[in-house]
Amino acid sequence: MKALPTEKAWRKVGMKHHHGIQVPLLSIRTEKSSGNGEFLDLIPLIDWVASLGIDVLQLLPLNDSGRDPSPYNALSATALHPIYLSLHALPHSEGLEAFHPFNETKRVAYRQVLDQKLTYLRKYVEKHGKEILENHHYLSFIQKSPHLEDYALYKVLKEKHNNNEWMNWSEKEQNLSRNERRSLEKNLTHETNFHLVVQFLCHEQLKKVKAHAEKKGVFLKGDIPILISPDSADVWAHKEFFDLSFTVGSPPNHFDPPGQNWRFPLYNWKAMEENHFEWWKKRIEVATHYFHIYRVDHILGFFRIWAIPYGKTPSDGHFIPKDPALMEMQGKMLLDTLISFSDMLPIGEDLGDPPSFVRPVMGKLGIPGTKIFRRYRNWKTDHSFVPYEEYPPISIASVSTHDIETLYLWWKKFPDEARDYASFKGWKYKEELSIDHHRAILHDIHHCGSLFHVNLLQEYLALTPDLTWDNPEDERINIPGTESSLNWTYRYRFPLENLTQNATLKQEIKNVVTSKV
Repeated sequence: MKALPTEKAWRKVGMKHHHGIQVPLLSIRTEKSSGNGEFLDLIPLIDWVASLGIDVLQLLPLNDSGRDPSPYNALSATALHPIYLSLHALPHSEGLEAFHPFNETKRVAYRQVLDQKLTYLRKYVEKHGKEILENHHYLSFIQKSPHLEDYALYKVLKEKHNNNEWMNWSEKEQNLSRNERRSLEKNLTHETNFHLVVQFLCHEQLKKVKAHAEKKGVFLKGDIPILISPDSADVWAHKEFFDLSFTVGSPPNHFDPPGQNWRFPLYNWKAMEENHFEWWKKRIEVATHYFHIYRVDHILGFFRIWAIPYGKTPSDGHFIPKDPALMEMQGKMLLDTLISFSDMLPIGEDLGDPPSFVRPVMGKLGIPGTKIFRRYRNWKTDHSFVPYEEYPPISIASVSTHDIETLYLWWKKFPDEARDYASFKGWKYKEELSIDHHRAILHDIHHCGSLFHVNLLQEYLALTPDLTWDNPEDERINIPGTESSLNWTYRYRFPLENLTQNATLKQEIKNVVTSKV
């Protein structure tokens, strides 16, 4: 059998069944948290996951997204978000009592927490920065991280302009050459050092988390969004890699008739190729410091992308490239290149109805696809659900994602689909999904043909209902295509200590994952 390009990554992870839990880091909290989930909160979570016999912990993106809580609207492809820094673990930390009220809000008070953390960190760096700047670990980190120079300068200029988008800065600041950026950075060393120090502190904590995960036999799965915010350090400093005359989205389709405009810029793949994909190489290399596996968001976008002329609607868009032969060629070349940059295992988010060549290319490369049982149906024939035993091994199976309804809500909101599923399982249909049937679906997902079985934590919490919010709508993380203060501010009802010490929950998860019945 011909070796897969991802063979080395598969050897590291193991071509066997892997079970996991997915959490948005922002959503958890511990007694030590300062208003939201933080890097070092992952350590007790890893301990708990390992005790359950689970070996994958999946996270949403951790990149700096500024004042937008959406982790998919990053201001940098490589910089970590300061909001996740565990303040309590910083040497000489004090005065953290002011953050305690933020731990009690029902939703994460994202902007208030971020503002207060940045204020705290500025005072902290002002007081202890000299010690950090002279630390040999810091000096080594900075020497190996030249990619953060543009990010630090971009953050300083953005703050100077009251967080305005770089497109609204002065013409000169919008179009600084590389040499001009280096010169300006030298003049603003004090200001840029703040952001570099914060990145170093984040890096050290997340590296510690990865080391602990390895000690416990748990694989950390990161998330690398295919796209980046137009208002980002990367687009500002490397305009040649982007086409700002288009925005990217998804076409009108069966599941989403209007389509979506994500407002992200189009890549200039030709310019990236001429630069030997150094931008992508650095992005992947940085991720290897923190993760063992990574989710390739919207993997179809490497084959083709729905390009919408700037200012138009999704229905005005078209695919680039247009020729299916070119789509296949481009996708294989780009994914082949991506794989070559690391030994992490990529897992593709390939939901929807991709062209016929996409999944065979992924299969030849050894990249698992994603199977959401409610959407994994024989759409071209009788719309029947695909039997669990027929799920391809090189795939990840889940009951939901951060972008769709939880299992309970799906059953409630889509009764026709629920009836179809009840018929598929030989169940008597009831309007409300029972805990027994909820448990059975999770069990099936954990015992299907896929080698990866990962679900959102709240899907397991629902097996012990008093651990979830009274209103099932409060368990949603994001509703795509909407702008709401509720999106991306989801918080688990109870602190992590309550969840990990709940004996009923622990037994429920163990039964779902390991029981053969």
